[in-house]
Amino acid sequence: MSRVWICEEVTAEHPLFLEEERLNLYSFEELCYYLYQNTGVLEESFFHEKLCLWLEQEVGRKELSERLRQGIGQERSGCWCMEQILKDGGFYSSEELKQVLNTAKNMEQKSPIERAKLRGDRLLKSEKYRDAISEYRKIIARAAGKNEDDQVICRLWHNMGTAYARQMLFEQAAKCYDKAYEIGQKPESREAYLLALSCRDGQDLPGGTDSTAKLRRELKEKRNSPDRAGYEKQLDDVLQNLRTEYRKSE
Repeated sequence: MSRVWICEEVTAEHPLFLEEERLNLYSFEELCYYLYQNTGVLEESFFHEKLCLWLEQEVGRKELSERLRQGIGQERSGCWCMEQILKDGGFYSSEELKQVLNTAKNMEQKSPIERAKLRGDRLLKSEKYRDAISEYRKIIARAAGKNEDDQVICRLWHNMGTAYARQMLFEQAAKCYDKAYEIGQKPESREAYLLALSCRDGQDLPGGTDSTAKLRRELKEKRNSPDRAGYEKQLDDVLQNLRTEYRKSE
């Protein structure tokens, strides 16, 4: 969004604490902004009695609170709850509302594992690497023994490898990428695996494409030079490119 909001409504004496993000919301405007920006990763469990009480007691939205409470009691969807809040705020245009609600409806059609993966991806994108790894591991553990889509599990392992690699923990990254390749047989995971091994061992390895071999040689030269900052910058660029290419394949 390019516009700036100035919060003019009531500021809550007691903020709405979002435990997963460790984030406090102090106003109704902040709640609407949060919902709009995080539509793709919200679970229906976000809309609960605690939220209704906060709306009623802290920001003076008693009518909205009652409407949400009734909808939750009738087992209305999270998309419906979001729509009530955003429409009540009136901060977004009809076109913006249409787009965000379409996103919410599409998310409701995804499996719990896919939705959980998106939460981990959000942490990865925010550079909260340890939290992302923890989230990916919990998802993989929940999926064990269930009939989940192998391609989703593959992407979980691959993205966890990227979270490790971004911390220069190449031993762990290589294991994750290797597991991703074993499950999904995607060349991007194989490339990332070879690169992680190369960065770990500081030596060239057989296999991979010519472009990957060239990257490994360049990284090795940088790593062995006094230019540590240059090495870290180039490694960062390579990992970013690998992640971008992998997203294109999803």
